[in-house]
Amino acid sequence: MKQKITTLLLLLSILSLCVCSGLIYHDYHKKAAADAALEAIGEMKPPLKNQGTEEPSGTNPEQIPTDQTDGHPSLSVMDFAKIKAVNADVVAWLTIPDTQIDYPVVQGRDNAYYLNHDVKKRSNKNGTLFLDYRVHADFSDFNSVVYGHHMKNANMFHNLTLFKDKSFWDSHPSATLYTQDFTYRVEIFAAAVIKQDSALYEYAFASPAERMAHLDEIRSCAMFYRDIGVTETDRIVTLSTCSYEFSGARYIVLGVLRPT
Repeated sequence: MKQKITTLLLLLSILSLCVCSGLIYHDYHKKAAADAALEAIGEMKPPLKNQGTEEPSGTNPEQIPTDQTDGHPSLSVMDFAKIKAVNADVVAWLTIPDTQIDYPVVQGRDNAYYLNHDVKKRSNKNGTLFLDYRVHADFSDFNSVVYGHHMKNANMFHNLTLFKDKSFWDSHPSATLYTQDFTYRVEIFAAAVIKQDSALYEYAFASPAERMAHLDEIRSCAMFYRDIGVTETDRIVTLSTCSYEFSGARYIVLGVLRPT
Protein backbone atom coordinates (compact mmCIF):
# COMPACT_ATOMS: atom_id res chain seq x y z
CA MET A 1 0.00 0.00 0.00
CA LYS A 2 2.80 2.36 0.97
CA GLN A 3 4.53 1.63 -2.34
CA LYS A 4 1.36 2.43 -4.28
CA ILE A 5 1.00 5.77 -2.49
CA THR A 6 4.65 6.59 -3.19
CA THR A 7 4.20 5.71 -6.88
CA LEU A 8 1.03 7.82 -7.09
CA LEU A 9 2.76 10.81 -5.51
CA LEU A 10 5.64 10.41 -7.94
CA LEU A 11 3.27 10.32 -10.89
CA LEU A 12 1.45 13.40 -9.62
CA SER A 13 4.77 15.21 -9.23
CA ILE A 14 5.77 14.31 -12.77
CA LEU A 15 2.37 15.43 -14.09
CA SER A 16 2.63 18.72 -12.18
CA LEU A 17 6.11 19.29 -13.58
CA CYS A 18 4.89 18.65 -17.11
CA VAL A 19 1.97 21.06 -16.70
CA CYS A 20 4.22 23.78 -15.25
CA SER A 21 6.75 23.26 -18.04
CA GLY A 22 3.97 23.51 -20.62
CA LEU A 23 2.67 26.74 -19.13
CA ILE A 24 6.15 28.22 -18.99
CA TYR A 25 6.73 27.20 -22.63
CA HIS A 26 3.37 28.71 -23.65
CA ASP A 27 4.02 31.98 -21.78
CA TYR A 28 7.52 32.18 -23.22
CA HIS A 29 6.25 31.90 -26.78
CA LYS A 30 3.45 34.40 -26.14
CA LYS A 31 6.02 36.88 -24.83
CA ALA A 32 8.36 36.11 -27.72
CA ALA A 33 5.54 36.83 -30.19
CA ALA A 34 4.72 40.11 -28.45
CA ASP A 35 8.39 41.10 -28.35
CA ALA A 36 8.78 40.30 -32.04
CA ALA A 37 5.78 42.45 -32.92
CA LEU A 38 7.07 45.40 -30.89
CA GLU A 39 10.61 45.00 -32.23
CA ALA A 40 9.33 45.20 -35.79
CA ILE A 41 7.39 48.35 -34.94
CA GLY A 42 10.34 49.94 -33.16
CA GLU A 43 12.56 49.32 -36.16
CA MET A 44 10.06 50.94 -38.51
CA LYS A 45 9.26 54.26 -36.89
CA PRO A 46 11.39 57.02 -38.43
CA PRO A 47 12.31 60.26 -36.67
CA LEU A 48 9.95 63.12 -37.39
CA LYS A 49 11.11 65.53 -40.04
CA ASN A 50 10.70 69.29 -40.20
CA GLN A 51 7.29 70.23 -41.44
CA GLY A 52 7.53 71.57 -44.97
CA THR A 53 5.34 73.89 -46.94
CA GLU A 54 5.48 72.19 -50.32
CA GLU A 55 2.50 70.32 -51.69
CA PRO A 56 2.87 66.53 -51.37
CA SER A 57 3.65 64.85 -54.65
CA GLY A 58 0.74 63.15 -56.36
CA THR A 59 -1.87 64.98 -54.29
CA ASN A 60 -4.77 66.76 -55.88
CA PRO A 61 -4.68 70.36 -54.54
CA GLU A 62 -8.47 70.37 -54.34
CA GLN A 63 -8.36 67.41 -51.94
CA ILE A 64 -5.83 68.88 -49.51
CA PRO A 65 -7.49 69.30 -46.09
CA THR A 66 -7.24 72.83 -44.76
CA ASP A 67 -7.14 74.32 -41.30
CA GLN A 68 -10.36 76.20 -40.70
CA THR A 69 -8.43 79.06 -39.12
CA ASP A 70 -5.85 79.93 -41.74
CA GLY A 71 -6.52 77.67 -44.74
CA HIS A 72 -3.04 76.10 -44.78
CA PRO A 73 -2.67 72.33 -45.20
CA SER A 74 -0.99 70.39 -42.42
CA LEU A 75 1.68 68.34 -44.19
CA SER A 76 3.05 65.10 -42.84
CA VAL A 77 6.05 65.31 -40.54
CA MET A 78 6.76 61.57 -40.74
CA ASP A 79 8.86 60.09 -43.51
CA PHE A 80 6.95 57.06 -44.80
CA ALA A 81 9.64 55.89 -47.22
CA LYS A 82 11.28 53.69 -44.58
CA ILE A 83 7.92 52.41 -43.37
CA LYS A 84 6.66 51.54 -46.86
CA ALA A 85 9.90 49.70 -47.57
CA VAL A 86 9.01 47.24 -44.80
CA ASN A 87 5.33 46.91 -45.69
CA ALA A 88 3.54 48.80 -48.45
CA ASP A 89 0.23 48.16 -46.63
CA VAL A 90 1.09 50.75 -43.95
CA VAL A 91 -1.19 53.75 -44.42
CA ALA A 92 -0.72 55.69 -41.17
CA TRP A 93 0.89 55.88 -37.75
CA LEU A 94 -1.19 56.44 -34.61
CA THR A 95 0.12 57.86 -31.33
CA ILE A 96 -1.93 58.38 -28.16
CA PRO A 97 -0.16 60.17 -25.28
CA ASP A 98 0.47 58.28 -22.01
CA THR A 99 -0.38 54.91 -23.56
CA GLN A 100 1.55 52.19 -25.34
CA ILE A 101 -0.35 53.03 -28.51
CA ASP A 102 2.38 54.24 -30.84
CA TYR A 103 1.88 51.96 -33.80
CA PRO A 104 1.64 51.79 -37.58
CA VAL A 105 -1.79 51.28 -39.12
CA VAL A 106 -2.06 48.95 -42.10
CA GLN A 107 -4.83 48.27 -44.59
CA GLY A 108 -5.18 44.78 -46.04
CA ARG A 109 -7.40 43.25 -48.69
CA ASP A 110 -9.83 42.11 -45.99
CA ASN A 111 -10.46 42.54 -42.25
CA ALA A 112 -9.01 39.15 -41.35
CA TYR A 113 -5.35 38.94 -42.40
CA TYR A 114 -3.92 41.44 -39.92
CA LEU A 115 -5.81 39.94 -37.00
CA ASN A 116 -2.99 37.41 -36.75
CA HIS A 117 -0.09 38.90 -38.73
CA ASP A 118 2.37 41.52 -37.57
CA VAL A 119 3.52 44.54 -39.52
CA LYS A 120 6.17 42.43 -41.26
CA LYS A 121 3.44 40.00 -42.37
CA ARG A 122 4.66 37.28 -40.03
CA SER A 123 2.14 35.06 -38.24
CA ASN A 124 1.60 36.68 -34.84
CA LYS A 125 -1.36 36.56 -32.42
CA ASN A 126 -0.82 40.22 -31.52
CA GLY A 127 -1.81 41.19 -35.03
CA THR A 128 -1.49 44.81 -36.19
CA LEU A 129 -3.69 47.87 -36.05
CA PHE A 130 -5.59 47.90 -39.33
CA LEU A 131 -7.92 50.22 -41.20
CA ASP A 132 -11.15 48.74 -42.54
CA TYR A 133 -10.38 47.54 -46.07
CA ARG A 134 -13.57 49.10 -47.47
CA VAL A 135 -12.61 52.72 -46.86
CA HIS A 136 -10.02 54.95 -48.53
CA ALA A 137 -6.45 54.63 -47.28
CA ASP A 138 -6.08 58.40 -46.89
CA PHE A 139 -8.83 58.63 -44.21
CA SER A 140 -10.97 60.75 -46.51
CA ASP A 141 -14.20 58.90 -45.67
CA PHE A 142 -16.67 60.27 -43.16
CA ASN A 143 -15.98 57.33 -40.81
CA SER A 144 -12.68 55.44 -40.92
CA VAL A 145 -12.63 52.46 -38.55
CA VAL A 146 -9.32 51.19 -37.15
CA TYR A 147 -9.30 47.81 -35.40
CA GLY A 148 -6.82 46.36 -32.92
CA HIS A 149 -6.63 43.49 -30.44
CA HIS A 150 -7.14 44.00 -26.70
CA MET A 151 -3.99 42.08 -25.69
CA LYS A 152 -3.45 41.07 -22.06
CA ASN A 153 0.19 42.11 -22.42
CA ALA A 154 -1.05 45.71 -22.97
CA ASN A 155 -0.03 45.70 -26.63
CA MET A 156 -2.07 46.94 -29.59
CA PHE A 157 -5.38 48.54 -28.47
CA HIS A 158 -5.38 47.28 -24.87
CA ASN A 159 -4.76 50.82 -23.61
CA LEU A 160 -7.88 52.15 -25.33
CA THR A 161 -9.69 50.96 -22.23
CA LEU A 162 -7.88 53.62 -20.21
CA PHE A 163 -10.50 55.96 -21.65
CA LYS A 164 -13.11 54.16 -19.52
CA ASP A 165 -11.65 56.04 -16.57
CA LYS A 166 -13.17 59.52 -16.27
CA SER A 167 -9.97 61.18 -15.08
CA PHE A 168 -7.99 59.72 -18.00
CA TRP A 169 -10.74 60.75 -20.41
CA ASP A 170 -10.72 64.30 -19.06
CA SER A 171 -6.93 64.66 -19.27
CA HIS A 172 -6.41 63.13 -22.73
CA PRO A 173 -8.47 65.03 -25.31
CA SER A 174 -6.39 64.21 -28.38
CA ALA A 175 -4.11 61.84 -30.27
CA THR A 176 -1.95 62.20 -33.39
CA LEU A 177 -2.44 60.47 -36.73
CA TYR A 178 0.36 60.64 -39.30
CA THR A 179 -0.46 59.70 -42.87
CA GLN A 180 1.84 59.70 -45.87
CA ASP A 181 0.84 63.23 -46.83
CA PHE A 182 -0.63 64.87 -43.73
CA THR A 183 -0.39 65.07 -39.96
CA TYR A 184 -3.65 65.27 -38.03
CA ARG A 185 -4.63 66.05 -34.48
CA VAL A 186 -7.33 63.56 -33.55
CA GLU A 187 -9.68 65.44 -31.23
CA ILE A 188 -11.35 62.73 -29.15
CA PHE A 189 -15.06 63.40 -28.65
CA ALA A 190 -16.73 60.13 -27.65
CA ALA A 191 -16.20 56.68 -26.15
CA ALA A 192 -18.72 53.84 -25.92
CA VAL A 193 -19.26 50.15 -25.28
CA ILE A 194 -21.21 48.71 -28.22
CA LYS A 195 -22.16 45.42 -29.85
CA GLN A 196 -19.87 43.87 -32.43
CA ASP A 197 -22.52 44.42 -35.11
CA SER A 198 -23.32 48.00 -34.07
CA ALA A 199 -24.38 50.54 -36.70
CA LEU A 200 -21.55 52.71 -35.41
CA TYR A 201 -19.22 50.65 -37.62
CA GLU A 202 -21.04 51.94 -40.71
CA TYR A 203 -18.67 53.35 -43.32
CA ALA A 204 -20.93 54.23 -46.28
CA PHE A 205 -23.32 57.18 -46.07
CA ALA A 206 -25.62 58.28 -48.88
CA SER A 207 -26.30 61.80 -47.65
CA PRO A 208 -25.36 64.49 -45.12
CA ALA A 209 -28.54 63.60 -43.24
CA GLU A 210 -27.29 60.02 -42.75
CA ARG A 211 -24.00 61.35 -41.43
CA MET A 212 -25.80 63.58 -38.94
CA ALA A 213 -27.92 60.63 -37.85
CA HIS A 214 -24.70 58.68 -37.27
CA LEU A 215 -23.33 61.48 -35.08
CA ASP A 216 -26.59 61.56 -33.12
CA GLU A 217 -26.32 57.81 -32.56
CA ILE A 218 -22.76 58.22 -31.27
CA ARG A 219 -23.93 60.82 -28.75
CA SER A 220 -26.80 58.64 -27.56
CA CYS A 221 -24.53 55.60 -27.05
CA ALA A 222 -21.54 57.37 -25.51
CA MET A 223 -20.38 56.77 -21.96
CA PHE A 224 -18.30 59.94 -22.33
CA TYR A 225 -18.86 62.74 -24.82
CA ARG A 226 -17.26 66.11 -25.64
CA ASP A 227 -19.34 68.60 -27.55
CA ILE A 228 -16.64 70.00 -29.84
CA GLY A 229 -18.85 70.81 -32.80
CA VAL A 230 -18.40 67.71 -34.97
CA THR A 231 -20.56 68.00 -38.11
CA GLU A 232 -21.49 65.97 -41.17
CA THR A 233 -18.73 67.69 -43.15
CA ASP A 234 -15.97 66.44 -40.82
CA ARG A 235 -14.03 63.19 -40.98
CA ILE A 236 -14.06 60.94 -37.95
CA VAL A 237 -11.92 58.00 -36.88
CA THR A 238 -13.37 55.13 -34.86
CA LEU A 239 -10.79 53.13 -32.86
CA SER A 240 -12.17 49.72 -31.93
CA THR A 241 -11.14 46.84 -29.68
CA CYS A 242 -12.73 43.98 -27.76
CA SER A 243 -14.43 44.62 -24.44
CA TYR A 244 -15.88 42.22 -21.91
CA GLU A 245 -19.04 43.74 -20.47
CA PHE A 246 -21.08 41.14 -22.39
CA SER A 247 -20.59 38.58 -25.15
CA GLY A 248 -19.48 40.31 -28.34
CA ALA A 249 -18.86 43.64 -26.62
CA ARG A 250 -16.60 46.20 -28.27
CA TYR A 251 -15.09 49.41 -26.94
CA ILE A 252 -14.70 52.35 -29.29
CA VAL A 253 -12.99 55.70 -28.96
CA LEU A 254 -13.93 58.26 -31.58
CA GLY A 255 -12.08 61.34 -32.77
CA VAL A 256 -12.42 63.98 -35.45
CA LEU A 257 -9.48 64.76 -37.74
CA ARG A 258 -8.10 68.28 -37.46
CA PRO A 259 -4.97 69.69 -39.13
CA THR A 260 -2.16 70.28 -36.63
